[in-house]
Amino acid sequence: MYVRMTFFKVQPRRMDELRDLYNREVIPAHKSHKGIRFVHLLERLDNPDEAISITAWDTRADVEAYEKSGDYERLIGLFKEMYSGEPSLRSYEVTASSEPILLRIF
Repeated sequence: MYVRMTFFKVQPRRMDELRDLYNREVIPAHKSHKGIRFVHLLERLDNPDEAISITAWDTRADVEAYEKSGDYERLIGLFKEMYSGEPSLRSYEVTASSEPILLRIF
């Protein structure tokens, strides 16, 4: 499995707006991509203006196809007025995991 994480800071008091747009645009946009396992928005507990967007993919080829699609750049662009600074993208390969049994059944 492969994970992409976008770390970002949001302008003060704009997290609710960002969350709403994320639910309307980011989550549905990923449903059409092959190999997507999940899309999550993580909001930092001790700093309400920091968050991480995380996606997980079945294969590296799925990640590369997503990268070539241009969707990432399009989606980042939707939030540019809300960001406080440039977002930072990092990609990882999951090399050890303990997935819940129910996820393996489906």
